[in-house]
Amino acid sequence: MSDPAGKQMPTLSKALEQTGESKRLRDYIAERLVQSGWRDDLKSYAVEYIKTKGAEKISVEDIVAEIAPRGRATVPDSLKADVLQKVRDFAKAQGLH
Repeated sequence: MSDPAGKQMPTLSKALEQTGESKRLRDYIAERLVQSGWRDDLKSYAVEYIKTKGAEKISVEDIVAEIAPRGRATVPDSLKADVLQKVRDFAKAQGLH
């Protein structure tokens, strides 16, 4: 049986951090989100939400509660698949598959 109960996850997470791959992946994701227009779209949505509700009438928590789900839902599927493949390739190269 391969990886019962997700026991490889802590090892993978640790390897990603120790090798610097985690930072490289975060930088890659940030760059791709900017290139795809995701960042600008989400920023525009946030600005419009704040204007509509009134900046004085909403809290940071309100903004996060509104914006975060949309942000997660609109990450391009191609980016998700690409990052997942990079993590799989890394795990295989580290002997963690």
